[in-house]
Amino acid sequence: MDSRYARQTALGGFGEESLRLLADSRVLVVGAGGVGSALLPLLAGAGVGRIDVADFDSVSVSNLHRQTLYTQAQVGLSKAREAAQRLAMINSEICVCAVEKRLSCPSDISPLLDGVDLCLDATDSFASRIMISDACAAAGVREIACCAGGFKSQMFVLGDGLKFSDFAGDAAGEGSRGLPIFGPAAHLSGVWGAGYALQVLAKARAFEAGYIRSFDFSTDKYMSMRLA
Repeated sequence: MDSRYARQTALGGFGEESLRLLADSRVLVVGAGGVGSALLPLLAGAGVGRIDVADFDSVSVSNLHRQTLYTQAQVGLSKAREAAQRLAMINSEICVCAVEKRLSCPSDISPLLDGVDLCLDATDSFASRIMISDACAAAGVREIACCAGGFKSQMFVLGDGLKFSDFAGDAAGEGSRGLPIFGPAAHLSGVWGAGYALQVLAKARAFEAGYIRSFDFSTDKYMSMRLA
């Protein structure tokens, strides 16, 4: 067994078979920003066999307070490509593919979902979350949506007929790009998404569509619930 995973496989329910399951898994992560900066390295480090990173944006100075995958020297460069290169440096045993294109409609996302075990939405607008969730529902792909705004972290586990628009309510028409955001809130959402994804992929936890989790750093209020 590769010594890089020794501390992980020592966990109860996370032995050699779980490591094999992770190595055989393929995930699509849409968004390589603040949430993705926490999410992506954890997936790579744990040994997820193939990670497709989709993001059309480039690194800007205003990203750096929370998008810790990147450095000042990478300002102006493609997030997807730079993130993929960073993940390959973390774990040379996995395959990481950069998708440098704008995903404007569900039909743009559908081809990327072919063969994917799990989609993780780490984007920063309601419109993109709804679009990605609709595409996942149409393709029958399980989804984890990780998002943050202001001081608040959120995670939605979607599938089995449940989509992000079922929870967005009146906020569905609002945008969130450019709004204030606390760096640790973005990272916590990514950590939650990675933790849930790794357990599901390794069959250490059952996938529970309709599970919601949130934390507000400004009030220390935590909430988790499961919708029927």
